[in-house]
Amino acid sequence: MRQKKWFKTLLCTAVSAVLAAVLLTGCGGGGGGTGTGPNNPSNPDNSGTSSGKVDMTEKDNTTGVEWAYAKSSGNTVTLVGYSSTGQAPSGKVDVPSATKDGYKVTAIGVKALYQSKITSVTIPNTVKSIGEGAFAECMALRSVSIPNSVESIGASAFYHSGLEQVVIPVSVKQVGMAAFYNCAALQSVAVNGAAVFDGSAYKGAFAGCKNLRTVNLSNEITQLGDGMFAECKSLESINLPTKLVKIGDSAFSKCTSLSDISLPKTLTTIGENAFAFCEKLEQITVPENVTILQPYTFWYCKKLAKATLPEKLTSIGKGAFAECSVLTSVNLPQNVSAIGENAFGGCRLLKKVSLPDQLSKLEDYTFDRCEGLEKIYIPARMRTIGDYALATNRAIEIYYGGADSAAWSRISIGRGNSALNRASYHYGQNAGSLILA
Repeated sequence: MRQKKWFKTLLCTAVSAVLAAVLLTGCGGGGGGTGTGPNNPSNPDNSGTSSGKVDMTEKDNTTGVEWAYAKSSGNTVTLVGYSSTGQAPSGKVDVPSATKDGYKVTAIGVKALYQSKITSVTIPNTVKSIGEGAFAECMALRSVSIPNSVESIGASAFYHSGLEQVVIPVSVKQVGMAAFYNCAALQSVAVNGAAVFDGSAYKGAFAGCKNLRTVNLSNEITQLGDGMFAECKSLESINLPTKLVKIGDSAFSKCTSLSDISLPKTLTTIGENAFAFCEKLEQITVPENVTILQPYTFWYCKKLAKATLPEKLTSIGKGAFAECSVLTSVNLPQNVSAIGENAFGGCRLLKKVSLPDQLSKLEDYTFDRCEGLEKIYIPARMRTIGDYALATNRAIEIYYGGADSAAWSRISIGRGNSALNRASYHYGQNAGSLILA
């Protein structure tokens, strides 16, 4: 008798558990009711609110979509997804501005429409924020209307979607990392306000948009985020904002079609790898207020023939011009006191170099494989020439600012500096002017 009672209790418990599981799969943001949406506590990444809770659902009688909402502060809600009991969103979608009970929709939650089959979306002017991954991987999505009420666009919000053009309104203050990353169909971008763009080396806001050709940036923008246009391989030219102060790391890295860019006078910072692998860039003038050229800034710019550097420059980073194989002219300002390892390695057409009088050390590989180098001025302050710093296969002329060969002999010279073995030497204070002859 006790066994039967125990079995009956166990059976009831099992049935209750199954029913509870069925109820929990009722809402499925982005997944269209697969049970992996924002209301599923087993998948916190798809949660539309910090609690992962859905407070209400409401069916759109026109489309059959049953929208899912989470209550926010006051009389507002966040659209967190849609219920699997209704139709999955597809085609043209108008995000509701309010529920039937009068709750205003002020946010679109995390992954709310992730991987849905929508083709266009209109966002109402009640919405202030678009959440992380809200429209990510919506491959059929061709257009979005972002109203002037939106203040933030979350990380990966439109990642890998099918968008063809984007207009970011004046109201937007923050755009998250990879917000439009890898949108392969994206051809046109306009930023109308002073938004701040988050990013990383190759996960910038528009990184990987390989067909992006037209970019219009507001003059109010002061910073371009890390990786912002990295690997935008069809971008040929861009007008930078007149108030721009900073270009982030890898901002234009691997923009292999970029041939024309003018850096504004307001610029003070150019990040690492900022223009690395811009294979069609032919010349560059670094603005007067830039004092440090970061590592690999113009690395592998294979068509860069001329670089003009500002007088205030104090440091040239590692590999800054490495593998610029057609670079024939670069001025080294007198304020430069440090030139990084391999800074000009592989600049095969560089003919004349006048090192700044402040420089006391030539780092390893600085002018390695500069096979076209004919003349170089080395200041009297020089104390160390690193390994392979002047490794070339031709005889060159050394113009040394020191008094004589005895002064030259006091320089510590590393291995592999084959050019020095075949060089002809000129000494004295006038050596720097002689190289210009």
